[in-house]
Amino acid sequence: MSIDLPSLEDAVASTVADGDCVWIGNFGTQLFAVAEELIRQGRRDLHLVVGSGGILLDRLLAEGVAAEVTFTHCWSPVGPRPTRAFRAAWEEGSEVRFHELPLGALVAALEAGAAGVPFAPVALDPGTGYPDWTPEMIGTAESPFGQATVVRALRPDVAFVHGRSADHEGNVQIGAPAGEAPAAVAAARRTVAVVEQIIDLQLTGVALPSILIDLIVEHPGAAAPDGVPGLYERDVAAYETYAGASA
Repeated sequence: MSIDLPSLEDAVASTVADGDCVWIGNFGTQLFAVAEELIRQGRRDLHLVVGSGGILLDRLLAEGVAAEVTFTHCWSPVGPRPTRAFRAAWEEGSEVRFHELPLGALVAALEAGAAGVPFAPVALDPGTGYPDWTPEMIGTAESPFGQATVVRALRPDVAFVHGRSADHEGNVQIGAPAGEAPAAVAAARRTVAVVEQIIDLQLTGVALPSILIDLIVEHPGAAAPDGVPGLYERDVAAYETYAGASA
């Protein structure tokens, strides 16, 4: 089987509409190319779901792409430095709605979405403040077996997953760490795999089989200025430049 390989521009244009819920992965390797294409195409009112926010989420907030964000953290790992657009939107009362979750709860929310159920049970340390500051996502459910803390299901309209490689059958190897990527792909209505390379050999030990993938984009350097272990390093200077400019 051969696969069609649209450009990233065409993939974003054909899968993302204003107001959509969009997961941008992965936790271990961020897809900056997708974020920049969303900005370039002028998307608005998106519900962005990101495991690791960083300067990718900061850029999207600064450019007015998001109306809603579900995330686990957002800072620049180089320094570390604050992400100033994110901080301003959070602290200065912007209209953006924020839902902060621990990574395990985000995975559970996506798994619930994939299963077609309204929520999933989660174990949250009672010393954390998540139920207080994210009550729209964290709640309590009663059952014949007892009471449980639960997280509301998430089902993105589209998931953009980063892959190290794909074969000509459409199977994708995402590498490690996988983070919440498998759960996001299973939950999403459409999945676009943005991969560094298409290889001739059929992949074995496949993380994401072709049946889960709707589109594949070959886009070397898709994660830059972030890095991909074994392919290219994180551009530390670019992170430092961004921190300085955003200040």
